[in-house]
Amino acid sequence: MASCKSTVYGISGTTTKIVVTQTLQVKDGMSWRRITDWSETFNSWYCSYPNSYSPIGSGTYRVKTVAKVYKGTSYETITVYSTEVS
Repeated sequence: MASCKSTVYGISGTTTKIVVTQTLQVKDGMSWRRITDWSETFNSWYCSYPNSYSPIGSGTYRVKTVAKVYKGTSYETITVYSTEVS
């Protein structure tokens, strides 16, 4: 089983919403192939978003997290990659 958790902090009293998308990827030669993804909207300045996927085969995996942090209708996009796990 593969598990991950993305934690995002905005600014209390300023951040109005956080949209998080996680993508589980497996290494495929020199590139990365999408296995599955999850997305959730949090109407808060902070979020913690855990997920898991099973069954999982051998290989090298990572999770890509894209967070859109909103102030009203404006937002900043943050992209983070996890460490690779074999």
